[in-house]
Amino acid sequence: MEQNGYDRAMQMNVAARECMQKGDLQSALANLVVALQLLPEDVESKARLHNNKGHIEVRLKAFDDALSSFQKAAQIYDNLGEHILLAEQFGNIGSVYRDMEQWDAALESYSKSLAIFEQAGHRTGIADQYSNIGYAHFRQGRLESALQFLQAAKGLYDGIGEEKKAQLCDQNIEALKSFLEK
Repeated sequence: MEQNGYDRAMQMNVAARECMQKGDLQSALANLVVALQLLPEDVESKARLHNNKGHIEVRLKAFDDALSSFQKAAQIYDNLGEHILLAEQFGNIGSVYRDMEQWDAALESYSKSLAIFEQAGHRTGIADQYSNIGYAHFRQGRLESALQFLQAAKGLYDGIGEEKKAQLCDQNIEALKSFLEK
């Protein structure tokens, strides 16, 4: 890879981050588009830029574009054998489908992510996906199942010291229990 193109792409990524901090999402997105054009396919830095672009597109509610960005990042990570990063992209894809209220697609992506995290023994990733699946089940009215997933997530978060995420699970569990008592 030409170092000049890589350096310029990374400068564009920094500029995108600065735009994000100022709340200028359109300029951040424009910087990432240029940066992506400067990098060859199947390099980790390009996958990271697609990931960053996807997160901006989610904030802009450009969900189809976000799906495309996360899928491109996933493909690169898959080609590179970066399983944990691939699992994170499946989680991102699931969350876009969640935002679109496409629950079956969300659950399919979360399940792919979960399978990879379980294979790797990545407890934070497992807990995150349990939480995501629990939320999707809740939104589908599958309250008992949602409760089980959230309790499993909380147990893992407690075990790895993720206090904020464990507290959020506690809040969601309490809300779910109140629904179940009705």
